[in-house]
Amino acid sequence: MSHKWAANAYSDLSKHAMEEVSKVIHGSPWVIMHDNINIPMQVFSQHLHNQSHFISGHAATVWVLPEDAKLSPNANCNFLTDQARHSKTQFSYSEILYGDQETNTRLETRYIHHILSVLLNSHDFLGYKHHDADILQQPPPVNELPCGSNHIIQQHIFKTQDQEEASYDRNDKAILGWFRQLGISSEEQLKKTGLEHLIVWFGDQLTAERLRGLWRHHHEDINSYNQMDWMLPTFGWFRLVMAFAN
Repeated sequence: MSHKWAANAYSDLSKHAMEEVSKVIHGSPWVIMHDNINIPMQVFSQHLHNQSHFISGHAATVWVLPEDAKLSPNANCNFLTDQARHSKTQFSYSEILYGDQETNTRLETRYIHHILSVLLNSHDFLGYKHHDADILQQPPPVNELPCGSNHIIQQHIFKTQDQEEASYDRNDKAILGWFRQLGISSEEQLKKTGLEHLIVWFGDQLTAERLRGLWRHHHEDINSYNQMDWMLPTFGWFRLVMAFAN
Protein backbone atom coordinates (compact mmCIF):
# COMPACT_ATOMS: atom_id res chain seq x y z
CA MET A 1 0.00 0.00 0.00
CA SER A 2 1.41 3.40 -0.99
CA HIS A 3 1.65 6.39 1.32
CA LYS A 4 -1.19 8.14 -0.57
CA TRP A 5 -3.52 5.14 -0.20
CA ALA A 6 -2.77 4.95 3.50
CA ALA A 7 -3.36 8.69 3.92
CA ASN A 8 -6.66 8.48 2.03
CA ALA A 9 -7.75 5.50 4.13
CA TYR A 10 -7.01 7.35 7.37
CA SER A 11 -8.85 10.41 6.05
CA ASP A 12 -11.96 8.39 5.17
CA LEU A 13 -11.95 6.63 8.54
CA SER A 14 -11.63 9.96 10.33
CA LYS A 15 -14.43 11.51 8.27
CA HIS A 16 -16.86 8.67 8.92
CA ALA A 17 -15.96 8.60 12.62
CA MET A 18 -16.71 12.32 13.03
CA GLU A 19 -19.99 11.93 11.13
CA GLU A 20 -20.97 9.23 13.62
CA VAL A 21 -20.03 11.43 16.58
CA SER A 22 -22.05 14.37 15.24
CA LYS A 23 -25.12 12.11 15.19
CA VAL A 24 -24.56 10.67 18.66
CA ILE A 25 -24.14 13.97 20.52
CA HIS A 26 -27.62 15.17 19.52
CA GLY A 27 -29.26 12.39 21.52
CA SER A 28 -26.80 11.64 24.31
CA PRO A 29 -25.07 13.65 27.05
CA TRP A 30 -21.41 14.38 26.45
CA VAL A 31 -18.39 16.18 27.87
CA ILE A 32 -15.22 17.31 26.15
CA MET A 33 -11.58 17.81 27.03
CA HIS A 34 -8.71 19.41 25.13
CA ASP A 35 -5.05 20.09 25.72
CA ASN A 36 -2.02 21.42 23.92
CA ILE A 37 0.24 19.04 22.01
CA ASN A 38 3.78 19.34 20.66
CA ILE A 39 4.65 17.36 17.54
CA PRO A 40 8.26 17.22 16.29
CA MET A 41 8.28 16.67 12.51
CA GLN A 42 11.05 14.48 11.07
CA VAL A 43 12.65 14.37 7.61
CA PHE A 44 11.91 11.22 5.62
CA SER A 45 12.02 12.34 1.96
CA GLN A 46 14.07 14.51 -0.40
CA HIS A 47 11.57 17.30 -1.00
CA LEU A 48 12.06 21.05 -0.93
CA HIS A 49 9.79 21.35 2.13
CA ASN A 50 11.28 18.45 4.07
CA GLN A 51 12.93 20.52 6.78
CA SER A 52 12.29 19.36 10.34
CA HIS A 53 10.11 21.66 12.41
CA PHE A 54 8.09 21.69 15.61
CA ILE A 55 4.29 21.98 15.68
CA SER A 56 2.28 23.23 18.66
CA GLY A 57 -1.44 22.59 18.45
CA HIS A 58 -4.58 21.33 20.14
CA ALA A 59 -5.93 17.81 20.62
CA ALA A 60 -9.38 17.02 22.00
CA THR A 61 -11.59 14.11 22.97
CA VAL A 62 -15.37 13.97 23.37
CA TRP A 63 -16.82 11.52 25.89
CA VAL A 64 -20.36 10.33 25.19
CA LEU A 65 -22.04 9.44 28.48
CA PRO A 66 -24.89 7.02 29.29
CA GLU A 67 -28.47 8.26 29.23
CA ASP A 68 -28.54 8.34 33.03
CA ALA A 69 -26.12 11.27 32.93
CA LYS A 70 -28.41 13.48 30.82
CA LEU A 71 -29.15 16.83 32.42
CA SER A 72 -32.58 18.40 32.58
CA PRO A 73 -33.55 20.84 29.79
CA ASN A 74 -33.43 23.67 32.34
CA ALA A 75 -29.93 22.86 33.61
CA ASN A 76 -28.35 25.85 31.85
CA CYS A 77 -30.87 28.35 33.20
CA ASN A 78 -30.88 26.84 36.69
CA PHE A 79 -27.09 26.89 36.86
CA LEU A 80 -26.87 30.55 35.84
CA THR A 81 -29.59 31.52 38.31
CA ASP A 82 -27.89 29.67 41.14
CA GLN A 83 -24.51 31.12 40.19
CA ALA A 84 -25.86 34.68 40.21
CA ARG A 85 -27.52 34.17 43.59
CA HIS A 86 -24.49 32.69 45.33
CA SER A 87 -22.02 35.15 43.79
CA LYS A 88 -23.37 37.76 46.22
CA THR A 89 -22.66 35.71 49.35
CA GLN A 90 -19.51 34.30 50.92
CA PHE A 91 -19.11 30.59 51.44
CA SER A 92 -17.89 29.08 54.69
CA TYR A 93 -14.30 27.83 54.70
CA SER A 94 -15.03 25.69 57.75
CA GLU A 95 -17.65 23.71 55.84
CA ILE A 96 -15.10 22.93 53.13
CA LEU A 97 -12.27 22.11 55.53
CA TYR A 98 -14.20 20.13 58.12
CA GLY A 99 -17.40 19.05 56.37
CA ASP A 100 -20.02 17.40 58.56
CA GLN A 101 -19.82 14.52 61.01
CA GLU A 102 -21.70 12.04 58.82
CA THR A 103 -19.42 12.64 55.85
CA ASN A 104 -16.27 12.48 57.97
CA THR A 105 -17.35 9.18 59.51
CA ARG A 106 -18.06 7.73 56.08
CA LEU A 107 -14.68 8.86 54.75
CA GLU A 108 -12.84 7.49 57.78
CA THR A 109 -14.49 4.10 57.28
CA ARG A 110 -13.39 4.02 53.64
CA TYR A 111 -9.84 5.08 54.46
CA ILE A 112 -9.56 2.27 57.02
CA HIS A 113 -10.94 -0.25 54.52
CA HIS A 114 -8.50 0.92 51.84
CA ILE A 115 -5.51 0.51 54.17
CA LEU A 116 -6.67 -2.94 55.29
CA SER A 117 -7.36 -4.04 51.70
CA VAL A 118 -3.77 -3.19 50.73
CA LEU A 119 -2.54 -5.44 53.52
CA LEU A 120 -5.02 -8.26 52.86
CA ASN A 121 -4.18 -8.32 49.14
CA SER A 122 -0.45 -8.54 49.78
CA HIS A 123 1.39 -11.84 49.39
CA ASP A 124 1.88 -12.37 53.14
CA PHE A 125 -1.89 -12.30 53.83
CA LEU A 126 -3.10 -14.52 50.97
CA GLY A 127 -3.68 -17.38 53.41
CA TYR A 128 -5.33 -15.31 56.12
CA LYS A 129 -8.33 -17.34 57.31
CA HIS A 130 -10.52 -14.34 58.25
CA HIS A 131 -10.46 -12.80 54.77
CA ASP A 132 -14.27 -13.01 54.52
CA ALA A 133 -15.05 -11.55 57.93
CA ASP A 134 -17.89 -9.02 57.89
CA ILE A 135 -15.76 -6.35 59.53
CA LEU A 136 -13.29 -6.50 56.62
CA GLN A 137 -15.86 -6.14 53.84
CA GLN A 138 -16.12 -3.02 51.70
CA PRO A 139 -18.40 -0.29 53.12
CA PRO A 140 -21.73 0.13 51.33
CA PRO A 141 -21.71 2.62 48.41
CA VAL A 142 -23.03 6.13 48.97
CA ASN A 143 -24.27 6.74 45.45
CA GLU A 144 -23.36 3.69 43.40
CA LEU A 145 -23.06 4.22 39.67
CA PRO A 146 -24.87 1.73 37.43
CA CYS A 147 -22.83 -0.59 35.25
CA GLY A 148 -23.42 -2.84 32.27
CA SER A 149 -23.53 -2.64 28.50
CA ASN A 150 -25.96 0.31 28.59
CA HIS A 151 -23.63 2.39 30.74
CA ILE A 152 -20.41 2.25 28.73
CA ILE A 153 -18.76 5.62 28.09
CA GLN A 154 -17.72 6.13 24.47
CA GLN A 155 -14.53 7.97 23.56
CA HIS A 156 -14.09 9.82 20.26
CA ILE A 157 -10.96 11.69 19.23
CA PHE A 158 -11.04 14.90 17.19
CA LYS A 159 -8.77 15.89 14.36
CA THR A 160 -5.76 17.82 15.65
CA GLN A 161 -5.91 21.60 15.30
CA ASP A 162 -2.99 23.82 14.40
CA GLN A 163 -3.82 26.31 17.16
CA GLU A 164 -1.46 27.07 20.03
CA GLU A 165 -2.74 27.30 23.60
CA ALA A 166 -0.53 30.26 24.42
CA SER A 167 -3.25 32.90 23.95
CA TYR A 168 -6.93 33.39 24.69
CA ASP A 169 -7.60 34.07 21.02
CA ARG A 170 -6.17 30.70 19.96
CA ASN A 171 -8.26 28.90 22.59
CA ASP A 172 -11.34 30.76 21.39
CA LYS A 173 -10.69 29.65 17.81
CA ALA A 174 -9.99 26.09 18.96
CA ILE A 175 -13.39 25.86 20.68
CA LEU A 176 -15.19 26.91 17.51
CA GLY A 177 -13.02 24.45 15.58
CA TRP A 178 -14.20 21.56 17.78
CA PHE A 179 -17.79 22.63 17.21
CA ARG A 180 -17.21 22.65 13.46
CA GLN A 181 -15.95 19.08 13.63
CA LEU A 182 -19.03 18.11 15.64
CA GLY A 183 -21.29 19.78 13.09
CA ILE A 184 -22.82 22.25 15.55
CA SER A 185 -21.19 25.49 14.41
CA SER A 186 -24.09 27.10 12.53
CA GLU A 187 -25.64 30.28 13.94
CA GLU A 188 -28.81 28.46 14.97
CA GLN A 189 -26.91 25.63 16.64
CA LEU A 190 -24.62 28.00 18.52
CA LYS A 191 -27.69 29.87 19.75
CA LYS A 192 -29.19 26.58 20.96
CA THR A 193 -25.92 25.71 22.69
CA GLY A 194 -25.86 29.04 24.51
CA LEU A 195 -29.47 28.79 25.70
CA GLU A 196 -30.03 25.08 26.34
CA HIS A 197 -26.74 23.27 26.89
CA LEU A 198 -24.38 23.03 29.84
CA ILE A 199 -21.14 21.39 28.71
CA VAL A 200 -18.47 20.30 31.16
CA TRP A 201 -15.10 21.10 29.59
CA PHE A 202 -12.06 19.35 31.05
CA GLY A 203 -8.41 20.28 30.80
CA ASP A 204 -5.22 20.58 32.78
CA GLN A 205 -4.65 23.58 35.01
CA LEU A 206 -3.40 25.77 32.15
CA THR A 207 -6.34 24.87 29.91
CA ALA A 208 -8.89 25.39 32.68
CA GLU A 209 -7.41 28.81 33.51
CA ARG A 210 -7.42 29.82 29.84
CA LEU A 211 -11.11 28.87 29.58
CA ARG A 212 -11.99 30.74 32.78
CA GLY A 213 -10.07 33.73 31.46
CA LEU A 214 -12.11 33.60 28.26
CA TRP A 215 -15.29 33.49 30.33
CA ARG A 216 -14.24 36.62 32.24
CA HIS A 217 -13.21 38.32 29.00
CA HIS A 218 -16.57 37.62 27.32
CA HIS A 219 -18.91 38.20 30.27
CA GLU A 220 -20.26 41.46 28.78
CA ASP A 221 -20.87 40.09 25.27
CA ILE A 222 -24.33 40.37 23.77
CA ASN A 223 -25.52 36.75 23.74
CA SER A 224 -25.33 33.61 25.84
CA TYR A 225 -23.03 31.73 23.46
CA ASN A 226 -20.41 34.47 23.28
CA GLN A 227 -20.66 34.92 27.05
CA MET A 228 -19.86 31.20 27.35
CA ASP A 229 -22.85 30.59 29.65
CA TRP A 230 -22.95 27.05 28.32
CA MET A 231 -19.45 26.05 29.47
CA LEU A 232 -18.34 24.70 32.84
CA PRO A 233 -14.50 24.59 32.82
CA THR A 234 -13.20 21.86 35.10
CA PHE A 235 -9.69 21.01 36.19
CA GLY A 236 -8.63 17.49 35.21
CA TRP A 237 -8.13 15.61 38.47
CA PHE A 238 -5.99 13.00 36.72
CA ARG A 239 -3.17 15.55 36.58
CA LEU A 240 -3.48 16.16 40.31
CA VAL A 241 -3.27 12.43 41.01
CA MET A 242 -0.16 12.17 38.83
CA ALA A 243 1.38 15.15 40.63
CA PHE A 244 0.91 13.42 43.98
CA ALA A 245 2.20 10.14 42.54
CA ASN A 246 5.43 11.82 41.45
